[in-house]
Amino acid sequence: MIQLVSRTLSADTDQHLNRLQVKVDAQPVFHAKVGKAETLWTGKKKSKKGKIAFDEIVSTLKQMCVSVEVCNYCEQNEANDIEHIYPKSLFPELAFIWRNYLLACKQCNTAYKLDAFAVFDADGNLIDVPRGTQPLHVQGAFINPRVENPSDFFVLTFPSLKFEILANPGTIDYFKAAKTLEILQLNDRDTLLQARKAAAKYFYHRTDLLHRALLVNNKQDFFDLLNPHDERLNHHASLPELQTDLKQEIKEDIQTHQHPSVWYAIKLIASKTDPKWQKLFQALPEALNW
Repeated sequence: MIQLVSRTLSADTDQHLNRLQVKVDAQPVFHAKVGKAETLWTGKKKSKKGKIAFDEIVSTLKQMCVSVEVCNYCEQNEANDIEHIYPKSLFPELAFIWRNYLLACKQCNTAYKLDAFAVFDADGNLIDVPRGTQPLHVQGAFINPRVENPSDFFVLTFPSLKFEILANPGTIDYFKAAKTLEILQLNDRDTLLQARKAAAKYFYHRTDLLHRALLVNNKQDFFDLLNPHDERLNHHASLPELQTDLKQEIKEDIQTHQHPSVWYAIKLIASKTDPKWQKLFQALPEALNW
């Protein structure tokens, strides 16, 4: 997980969300609020204004994704669901609040998170919230990447490529990180672990290719290094121009690839502990800022 860079909505869309939220808040009791939130959410695009508003919301959330329209939780699958970070079935007062949205894949949103949630009481005790019940406390035990940096809570480690919690056991931050990992099963899905390993290999191969391409002294050797998918470069350009263009291309490849948490961990950890990565970053120190 990576922190999202939030964007703002247009005034019309923001006002539309506010109008919907007022209707929810006007209900007299919790279960009525939940029912109203669900009804309004189901019909959110039935009106012309609703369609315009939520088309903008989806478009803006896509621009905020940690990679190109990729799930902000698993960083693997296509992000196609508007996810309520605080579930609307437990927190109807946040059903139409912009800061409570991000895009997630159907697997994360439906198969794992759904309305699973926990909160902290006033003493910092962790309390699971059963489905269909009103939470007695509002401090969520779940990392909100809209306002929090997940990297402050956990980081991927090598060679397991599982998230390791950074906070001390027994602290609120520790429980929040642990509950987030538990709900989303980010350390337990085999497909995610294999995909992270594939991403780490991809990042290494692309960075290593760039390193070798910057060392050649003629265009023939440069093009001999490339695979067919790299030959988007202008063959008529000079060698320095080709090297500059390849560097930009590989930078963009890395920055838009799935599993940005893997790249973050490579920069943070592997660049200091793995001899091969150390060599690459010594040759390409600017890559630490990609």
